[in-house]
Amino acid sequence: MLRMNEITEKVDKFYGSINSIKDHRYKSWEHCHNYFKKIKDKDLSENELDLAQLHLAFYLASWGMYRGSSFILQKDYTIYKKIVKIILEGRYILLWDLKSNLKNKEIYKNFLELYEEIEKELIKARRGINEHNDLSEKKRKSFNKEKISEILITKIILGTIGSIPAYDRYFKRGLKLKNETQKFNKERSLAKLIHFYKNNFDEINSLSDKYGYPPMKIIDMYFWVLGEGLKGKEDNK
Repeated sequence: MLRMNEITEKVDKFYGSINSIKDHRYKSWEHCHNYFKKIKDKDLSENELDLAQLHLAFYLASWGMYRGSSFILQKDYTIYKKIVKIILEGRYILLWDLKSNLKNKEIYKNFLELYEEIEKELIKARRGINEHNDLSEKKRKSFNKEKISEILITKIILGTIGSIPAYDRYFKRGLKLKNETQKFNKERSLAKLIHFYKNNFDEINSLSDKYGYPPMKIIDMYFWVLGEGLKGKEDNK
């Protein structure tokens, strides 16, 4: 059971911290998501498609996904072209408005299909590492051994449609603190988060309306702030 206004307290703290600096790196999520919202019902020009890929790539970089151990660091932003097209397909329209579609069981099927489609495209992009003769054979093989991280895929979905939080370290620590399931499961995690959403429906919707953020971004912020507050304590265990 959460304290009254506990979600509001954490989300306001996060929003206030990034908005005190007009060009804070975490605002890249906002720029990316708002752009995808603007173009989601359009027939895209090549320039709009190109800009969508750039927004996605820069948002991912701002949120820590372009580290040295990641295969996407070896690629330019155009690896997201097919992924952007998939995300904007009409069959995923329910995921853009979870608030209005909570009772529609199709959202779970849609989410699973979207997750797996993005995963397939990232696997294809990773296979392309084999053509990088500028990397050692050992390095190329090391990339092909790694699985596609659920952190990367959920971050992509969060930054575009906004229908799932990003399952990164701090978010999962926040889940653990509230005795929620930490481990991501592409078939069940959305349902568990929607259960949390329903249990805190009015507060989450109030924050969603206040900031113009989708409900799952509000949930992402809440658990992320909780988990980030454990920084150092968990790391030293």
